[in-house]
Amino acid sequence: MSDIEDIIRRNRHNVARFLDATHSGELDVIDELVDAGIVTHGFPCGSSPASREEYKAFFADLGEQWADMEFELHALVADAHHVAARFTVTGTHDAELMGVPATGRRVAFDGMALYRMKDGLIAETWLQPDNLAILDQIGGLAAAA
Repeated sequence: MSDIEDIIRRNRHNVARFLDATHSGELDVIDELVDAGIVTHGFPCGSSPASREEYKAFFADLGEQWADMEFELHALVADAHHVAARFTVTGTHDAELMGVPATGRRVAFDGMALYRMKDGLIAETWLQPDNLAILDQIGGLAAAA
């Protein structure tokens, strides 16, 4: 096996572990798998976690917004420097989100994330959840009309 194949395997493994743990409330994994100088893009409501602690707060808030959250990873694609993930999140809308008070509605939405890796750690994240689908399902689009 080549060094590049080992790096790709490690990066895929670390991102899969990060996604599984953070979406089940195991936020200490962020200290292990996220670079201290994390840079983020595309996070909902203008949030851009810029540290491990802020990244933990983002996932803690996510757990509050989506009670009984289920995370399904559909695909991971990687090269030596990046890992891309496609996923679905399902949960009950239990806290204010994007200005919409909790509705108690069951919601499912898709998303994608691209992670730039540095020495096996997540150094930069581009997040693209389907915010339009989320707003539609929680009644945020009707309220804006």
